[in-house]
Amino acid sequence: MNCIPGDKAVILEAFAKYLQSADQELPASAILARWLWERLSVPPENQVDRVLHCEISLTGIAADSDQALKFHSTVDDRTYVFSGLSASGRKLLNTLYHYALSYEQQKWARWVHKVKASDFNVPPGGV
Repeated sequence: MNCIPGDKAVILEAFAKYLQSADQELPASAILARWLWERLSVPPENQVDRVLHCEISLTGIAADSDQALKFHSTVDDRTYVFSGLSASGRKLLNTLYHYALSYEQQKWARWVHKVKASDFNVPPGGV
C-alpha cells in the first residue's frame, strides 16, 4: 500500500469529533484506543482511514504487555497494541496520545474549577 501524505490536523479533527461524542466517563486514552481499533480493524473508508492504515499498525499481543496504548477487543477477546510503522507514524500516534491526555487534563480542570472548598467539609462526628 502506498502511503498517502496526511495532515495531522485533519486526523486530530476526526478523533476530536469521535472523542466529543464518546462516553465522558471513559478515559480519553481508552477512547483513542477504541477509535484506532475501529479504524484499523476494517478496510479504509476515507482519507483519514487510509493514512492511519499506512502509518499505524494494530498487533495482537499478550495481555501482560507493558505497551502504552492497548485495546482489548470483546469481539475476539484479544488485546491489541498500536505502534507507528515509521517515524511519521510514531509521531502521529504520539500526537494523538498527547491530544487525548490534554483532553483528560481539560476535563479535570473543569471539574476542579466547579468544586468548592465546602464540598470537602466533613460533618461533625465522622465520615
